[in-house]
Amino acid sequence: MYSSSDAPSTASPGNGHSYLDFGSLELQTIGLADSTRIDSTVVNIAVFKATNFDHYDALGEEVSLGHDRQYCCTPYVQNLTGCHPDRNLIFHQEDLRNGSVSVIQVEVPHNGEPVRVRDVANSLSYGMDVNRYKVKSTGFYTLLLANCDYLSPMEILVTGESVWRNPYGYLPGELYGIMPFFGVMAGLYVVVGLIWLILCARNYNELMLLQFWISLVVGLGMVETCIKFVDYMSWNYDGARDTGSLISGLVFGVTKRALSRVLVLMVSLGYGVVKPSLGKVLPRILTLGCLYFALALCYDLLVNLPSTNKGLDRSGMMDSLTTLVVLMSLVDVAFYMWTLQAMLSTIRYLESRKQSVKLQLFRRFRTVLILSVLVSMAYAVYTMVASTESWFEEHWTSQWCINAVWEVLYLLILMAICILWMPSSNSQRYAYSMELATFDPDDDDEDNEGENMDDEYGGPLEEEPTVAANKTKDVENDAPLGAEKLA
Repeated sequence: MYSSSDAPSTASPGNGHSYLDFGSLELQTIGLADSTRIDSTVVNIAVFKATNFDHYDALGEEVSLGHDRQYCCTPYVQNLTGCHPDRNLIFHQEDLRNGSVSVIQVEVPHNGEPVRVRDVANSLSYGMDVNRYKVKSTGFYTLLLANCDYLSPMEILVTGESVWRNPYGYLPGELYGIMPFFGVMAGLYVVVGLIWLILCARNYNELMLLQFWISLVVGLGMVETCIKFVDYMSWNYDGARDTGSLISGLVFGVTKRALSRVLVLMVSLGYGVVKPSLGKVLPRILTLGCLYFALALCYDLLVNLPSTNKGLDRSGMMDSLTTLVVLMSLVDVAFYMWTLQAMLSTIRYLESRKQSVKLQLFRRFRTVLILSVLVSMAYAVYTMVASTESWFEEHWTSQWCINAVWEVLYLLILMAICILWMPSSNSQRYAYSMELATFDPDDDDEDNEGENMDDEYGGPLEEEPTVAANKTKDVENDAPLGAEKLA
């Protein structure tokens, strides 16, 4: 949580106030109490600034060497440490004075009637509000409820909600940066989409099927980023995340990632430039894309949905996540290997046919893919290092960047594809025409190899009709930006 002095924003609804409100929590005992014992159970509510509870020294005592840290003041611990008062958490008076920890005490009656914290709480800290804890310094905060009453041990049911509000609103501090990020990404997708739409409208009669696929991916990215931006905005204003917006954003995001993989593979196979269709290979590509969609959607739902909606305990969820990660990795490897093989086969074919313009186009696309893979590998190593606890404690304000980088990488690859396969007035003639090559007797073997080459991953490469020199000049004058003009 941010303090008012360190907050990135103090706008509405936070208006510069940062606090943790737990006054609406209700506590009640469960079961029958022994009538000979005390008629109430003492419960402590503590608030303290700490990332790791086990390493927090303001609560608990080391009673002896080699023993676990004790957090409740029982007669045994009291004899060894002199803790006070008993039936409560162990805390140090100096920590209460300097504000390192704030503790309140609630007595819960054994008659089963619920009691509200703000009505019956008694503060053990100096000047602490029994309803609300005001955040004075930026950092991680823990809300702890402890039942240390050894004289009248009873199970306690806690209902209600606690409210955590930052100076700018209700969005958690480590996620604040993701809200303006998706706002910027939505704007970029809208700009790319409008430019692409204008180019498609101007050259509608010359559009290739590949360019319709590109339009679909651009549209999905636009919708996804807009939904996620609205989702985080409403979460920040309302304090609760709308499940419908969350699921919608996840579905559109996973669909975009799946179709992006399909699109890159189709382009690598030469679809729309070397081949007019993919034939029997297309169902295989779509099947692999659907498999990725199903696995990625299950993973995102498990990670992002509230734990109460998952129906799994912690161990079951971890096992499910591990299985999904392994399966998704295998599908990704299949995509990468197939894409690499298809790209190499397409480039070899164009080299054998001496199609210098199209060859230059695919070489540039290959460079884009190689750079994206190198960046992905480097950033994957970085995220592994960043997942350590010590890094997270120091850089929690930039945690949102981990997912943001992947979103930027997706957009850059998509923009590269849009530039290389930009609609033009001669798109179809450029795609399905052959550049006239200069005859060289020494290259007979290479030509024969090109004629007989069969791409095992994409079927036989199609023969494009050869056009006359004057036709070729028309094409070269309006070739895609990623290709050099014919000499």
